[in-house]
Amino acid sequence: MDFFNVGTSELVFLLLLAILLVGPKRAVELVQQVRRLAARLQREWAAVQRDVLTEVQLLKQETLAAAGPALQEDLQRIAEETKALEREVVATGEAGRLQVPGGGVVVSSPETLGPGEDKAG
Repeated sequence: MDFFNVGTSELVFLLLLAILLVGPKRAVELVQQVRRLAARLQREWAAVQRDVLTEVQLLKQETLAAAGPALQEDLQRIAEETKALEREVVATGEAGRLQVPGGGVVVSSPETLGPGEDKAG
């Protein structure tokens, strides 16, 4: 057990020291007070975690709501570009030398490989 960087043997030593300094009856009362304080700290920490989680979720929802229309436009544009590329591939009947608009990238397909060539090059 490691509590606030205090090991078990150190905790037992502190407990024995407390019993010697304040007496057994008062030591029991102090242990009970420490237990109540630790329980309260746990409850407060759980409340803080819950509040932070709620705020993060609200921020996430607000961000998605604000970015939603722009993302929808981007998705629609990408879908349209994909359909245009598919139509071009079908129209040309050859996927081996397709120029991607704006990128100048040549896409090759396995059908354009010569005899004895593999996909790895």
